[in-house]
Amino acid sequence: MRKIGIISDDLTGANDSGVQLTEKGLTTSVFFDLPTGEVELDEAIVINTDSRSLSVEEAVNKSNLAANFLKHNDYQYIYKKMDSTIRGHIAREIEAIYKEIQPEYVFVAPAFPALERTTVDGSHYLKEEKIENTEISNDPVHPVTKSHIPTIFSDTIDVEMATLTLDDLRNGFEKFNDKITKCKEAGISYLVCDAVEESDLELAAKYMVELSNNILWAGSAGLAEVLPEVLGISNLDSQRRNIQANQVLTICGSLSSVTQKQIKYAIAQENIESVEVDTVQIFDGNWSEYSKRIVQMGRRILSDYSDLVIYLPSNEDVRKEAKRKGLEQGFKENQISNIISEEVSSLAYQIIKENQNVNGLVLTGGDTAKDTAVKLGGIGIQLIKQIETGIPLGTLIGPSEEYFVVTKAGAFGRTGSIYNAMMELKGVLRDE
Repeated sequence: MRKIGIISDDLTGANDSGVQLTEKGLTTSVFFDLPTGEVELDEAIVINTDSRSLSVEEAVNKSNLAANFLKHNDYQYIYKKMDSTIRGHIAREIEAIYKEIQPEYVFVAPAFPALERTTVDGSHYLKEEKIENTEISNDPVHPVTKSHIPTIFSDTIDVEMATLTLDDLRNGFEKFNDKITKCKEAGISYLVCDAVEESDLELAAKYMVELSNNILWAGSAGLAEVLPEVLGISNLDSQRRNIQANQVLTICGSLSSVTQKQIKYAIAQENIESVEVDTVQIFDGNWSEYSKRIVQMGRRILSDYSDLVIYLPSNEDVRKEAKRKGLEQGFKENQISNIISEEVSSLAYQIIKENQNVNGLVLTGGDTAKDTAVKLGGIGIQLIKQIETGIPLGTLIGPSEEYFVVTKAGAFGRTGSIYNAMMELKGVLRDE
């Protein structure tokens, strides 16, 4: 039975939500695009529309096609994966899916309490700071300048959205039901739910299931984690396989300060070497020669049986200079980001192909992760398990060689997360 389909706007988000289904015993595959041909569909699938860096029109079209695919392939439940920092074309994509599947309610809950993403009175917070006051407001592709989710929706798609507050949620089903009844009487079908603890998400989902069997669920990996058991589709008797990669290549395409700390920690460990990629060179006319030197350095490091981390500089001046040169050449800001991702993933591909011992990959940043996987012949990722909250491990679907892959969204994880992912791939860390 085809149980649940998720629509995500980037690859790391697709994986961190999809692995929540894997953790609940559902066989889950993430596809980089709409599946075509004779691809076998698992009981749970995630379709990556890769639309966060696209225009609004392109994002809407891809969301509509994905929803149509899931509907016509008889998936019982449809889930729109949202970024836990509410980046992206969230309102327009949800509206596109709504128009395709015509649910009774749209239940929006982007909170991910385990990673300190919470929603209170309809406003979204990161580590107790409103999103608009964090580094997310400076995101190069999708800066988030508003924290109040109903305002984001009303400003974007002119729809009224009700807030299910903690007071509505924590005072029993009857009070919650009264709030939903009033919304229905007022013709309001879009609902955003407060949550500061995982139990809030679980309780709200349980209450919604009591009230309707026709819901478009929209949230981060936090809601995806609790939903399978609430919907009665989990299978906790499933078995896992052991993982042991020979050598590991880590590609860090994220400029997040969290990722930069993780890189610094990882490359300070034994038998891990690093190469920093100067992104200014991409737009400076010297990229061809420069990239050859990077590949040669990577080959030398891996030939010594060390593991390798390739990363972008955290220096703000370097970022600004790369952006300035890209704009001078006539590129738009989102194109500059895409070009950097494309070139960094090309470096990764060349290094992997010249070093057959590399079969473990840690990929950070959604665009870089997808671009690297596609260059290796991947059409998707068969998820195996979650090694930390929101950090999944799987194998690439498509290539003749077997590649074990960990993907990580830029702002996810602890200081040791990248290093731990590398060790997990090598079989050094095992589940207790």
